[in-house]
Amino acid sequence: MAKDPVCGMFVEEKPDAIRHTSEGREYFFCTTQCLNEFTAPEEEFKKLKRQTAVSIGLTIPITILTYVMLFPKEINSFILLALATPVQFWAGWRFYKGTWDAIKAKASNMDTLIAIGTSAAYLYSAVVTFLPGFFPFESVYFETAAIIITLILVGRLLETRTKEKASHAVRKLLDLQPRMAKVIREGAEVEVPVEEVQEGDLLIVRPGERIPTDGKVVEGSSSIDESAITGESIPVDKVVGNEVIGATINKSGLLRFRATKVGQDTVLSQIIALVEEARIGKAPMQRMA
Repeated sequence: MAKDPVCGMFVEEKPDAIRHTSEGREYFFCTTQCLNEFTAPEEEFKKLKRQTAVSIGLTIPITILTYVMLFPKEINSFILLALATPVQFWAGWRFYKGTWDAIKAKASNMDTLIAIGTSAAYLYSAVVTFLPGFFPFESVYFETAAIIITLILVGRLLETRTKEKASHAVRKLLDLQPRMAKVIREGAEVEVPVEEVQEGDLLIVRPGERIPTDGKVVEGSSSIDESAITGESIPVDKVVGNEVIGATINKSGLLRFRATKVGQDTVLSQIIALVEEARIGKAPMQRMA
């Protein structure tokens, strides 16, 4: 099963599953909402902020009018209905979309629980408002549905902001890696994209350049600034036989080294993978919920 890169849920790789291909890699999503957050995160974040702000602005008077009777009961119920409707069907529309996607996938998710629970409270209250004697109890629960939707939206807003910060950290890590590498091939120095470097290639790094990939020094000596990777503020001396880490900076001498790890096997790539895993991962209590 594939893992949704946005919410971390596992998704079956069915032919009709929601998917998106980016940079040659295929991703699967549990809902179209997760797909939109992946393809247009800034736009979706702005939309979520608007929905959360409006939901909070309407939920506050709903809660006040529920517990402080400022109008006759019948009028009060209609006012609550008018305030709760946009919260339920505008701010909460994402939960209905998620439920529909889950139904099409013959599965269920958190959106399903939210949509069913809040809809039950809203529809019951709407019936009581229009038909007061239809049920034996005449209390309305518009504030219950509104508070649930608002709290979930606030939680998702905070989660999205945290993930955005983590994504920014990943982008900064990606910027550390040089785009080109100088490789010795057939006795000549050639410059190639770092993606074309192969394990065992002999590379040259001059002073002031970033080391393109992990390797072992075979000629020369220098001081390497590894602060971006290890946090060590003092440059580390490297001589023949020492390991060097990709994305670190050669400070002084010319180095020739042989690539030992390339692509996803480098230290930098593993750090990025760990950050990404932490970004989309869930705590045990979240998985239980």
